[in-house]
Amino acid sequence: MNNDNWQWWHYFLSIAEKGSLSKAAEQLDVSQPTLSRQLLSMEKQLGHSLFDRSTQGLTLTNFGESLVEECRQMQASAERLERLAAGHKSTLSGRVRLAANELVALYYLPKILPLFMQRYPEVSVEVEVSNLASNLDKRDADVAVRMFAPIQLDLVCRRIMEIPLGFFASSEYLAKNGVPKFPDEIFKHRVIGYDRDKQFENAGQKLGWEVNNEHFLMRTDFMPMHLEFARHHGGIVVTHKNLCFEAGLKEINAGIDLPPLPVYLACHRDVQHNKKIRVLMDFLAEHLPTLI
Repeated sequence: MNNDNWQWWHYFLSIAEKGSLSKAAEQLDVSQPTLSRQLLSMEKQLGHSLFDRSTQGLTLTNFGESLVEECRQMQASAERLERLAAGHKSTLSGRVRLAANELVALYYLPKILPLFMQRYPEVSVEVEVSNLASNLDKRDADVAVRMFAPIQLDLVCRRIMEIPLGFFASSEYLAKNGVPKFPDEIFKHRVIGYDRDKQFENAGQKLGWEVNNEHFLMRTDFMPMHLEFARHHGGIVVTHKNLCFEAGLKEINAGIDLPPLPVYLACHRDVQHNKKIRVLMDFLAEHLPTLI
């Protein structure tokens, strides 16, 4: 193999996992013709075909299949080396990537990150906004704010606070539709729910509620819209109490005590000693609870 052998194996693994040159090229950020030429060169040098071609895509040959697991281990080692190298950088400069869900990103981080950037002007902060858990192994993010305890053994996590939850609506909505006083009256109202996201369903079932997303007349997985819809008299929202109070919504006390939402900070154990990552985690642990 030539000097580009790791790049070739990286390309090979991406094609094997995607089963398509076009999808692998998109993931690798290279053109499809370039990737196809690299694959042909690799097969020519190895003297064996790695994939069978068909109209349905690419499937591994027996020879290609025999190489995949070793290639995955090579990639895991390369990613670990990258994390370890990043963890030994001690200066407070460079990039740090923070992952948070929509509510945290929109209503919490803008209130505190300007102070962090003022303190550390040479640190570039990138925020990934997603309600899905970022892959800290692959450095999709350096630090993640999560509403559940990470279970991966290679992650370091810190529980920093709990967010009280409640049922809320606008005064105008309650004046027109009445105030629910008992649990079974809540879902006779227009409760704002989720679409494909199952978190409301799953949480409700743990509390003994027979509820699914189809019960909701207003559904969206974009969480800030829940709050805004309630603020504009659209129905009852179940979300962070502090955000609802800030929005001028009224709490509905219908005999339901919702468990608070735990908040964790997580990073990969290989980068926990990276100075800028540690400083960011300490900063978030200090300032996020002040917003509740």
